Amino acid sequence: MTTNFKWRSNPNIVARLVDGNDIKTWKSQQVVLKPNEACAFIIDGRIGDIVSEKVVGNIGGGLGRHIADMMGATATDRRMLFAMTGPIDLWVPFSTNLANGSGATGHMNLRIQLRKEDIPKLLNLFANRAPLLDREGLISFFGHEVTTRCIVPALAKCTSIEELRSSEFQEHLEMHTEVEMRQTLSTLGFTFLRAFISTSKTDQEKLARLKADFDFATKTEGANADALMERIAIREAATLRRIECEVNVERAKKRGEVTIQAESELLELRKQESVWEAELKRDQGRSDLRMKESSHKTSQAMDLFDQVQNRKRDRIQQSQEHQDQRMDKQNDIQTKMMEMAAQQGALTPEVMQEFLRQQTAQKAIDGTDSVSQATPPVGSVCQQCQAAMMPGWKACPHCGWSQ
Repeated sequence: MTTNFKWRSNPNIVARLVDGNDIKTWKSQQVVLKPNEACAFIIDGRIGDIVSEKVVGNIGGGLGRHIADMMGATATDRRMLFAMTGPIDLWVPFSTNLANGSGATGHMNLRIQLRKEDIPKLLNLFANRAPLLDREGLISFFGHEVTTRCIVPALAKCTSIEELRSSEFQEHLEMHTEVEMRQTLSTLGFTFLRAFISTSKTDQEKLARLKADFDFATKTEGANADALMERIAIREAATLRRIECEVNVERAKKRGEVTIQAESELLELRKQESVWEAELKRDQGRSDLRMKESSHKTSQAMDLFDQVQNRKRDRIQQSQEHQDQRMDKQNDIQTKMMEMAAQQGALTPEVMQEFLRQQTAQKAIDGTDSVSQATPPVGSVCQQCQAAMMPGWKACPHCGWSQ
């Protein structure tokens, strides 16, 4: 039973050198090579077969190979060099200056390819490096040389931004890079395919863009201002025409009897009349409000006065009824006493005289009290409406006059 061996677990991996003796498993390993993958076998230091697009079995592991290794029936050193044979894009960053001193930053795209028959040349790269090669490793290996020999000399000859963006410069850069990097790439087995640069905006381009934005904003503001002035002029002309028509109509109505100056004065007088009428309405409203407040206060005072008088009348009536009841009780008592004296034979002329004298004195006292209670206290008189005022009143409840 065999299992698949995966030599490439990351899409950025370009090549990998695998030692077959390091694959020690009880199950034999096999590898499936895709159309853009190839494998070169190095057996005991010699380059063996280079295969692609096939399933390579028994590359390591397994009980049979373990027994063969123990018996010495296999090679001493078995290595496999896996590599990608499709195009590889390397983005080399750079930062340099043009001929006019302005800075330029960006990336250079270097497109290379490793062909099947050139895979063993990668051993020159793995001699002093780790057995795994990815895009970052290639950029670090080629980056400095590409920047120094290709990018910097080419940009140093550019005198303007227009030349930097032109297709002629890109063609020149591509040819220059192919010539300068041919030997280095062929040493490692890579084939040059294409090269071009992608630069960021330079300071001059940013300044030009800023000026263009400013000019556009200025023109936009000017166009808006012109349109606004045109609308104002149209409204002004329409207003003047309407006023002229109204004046002509008024002239026709008056048949020339009223001049323009008189019409203006009449308009001013109407304005003044409107102001006076508004002020008169305001003062009238304030006066009405004060009159309403005064009437409300007077009505409240009259209501309070009526309540006091009603309570006073009720109190006097209750006192009078109480006094009448008391006198009736006294008369009944005196009558009963006279009857009792007559029954006992003690009703003498002296007793009758004393009884009459006491009854007369009691009635005199009761009459005096009733007169003093019924007679209201003497107060003052309002000097304006001649209405009666109680002692202690500071203002008349009828007309509002105050002392």
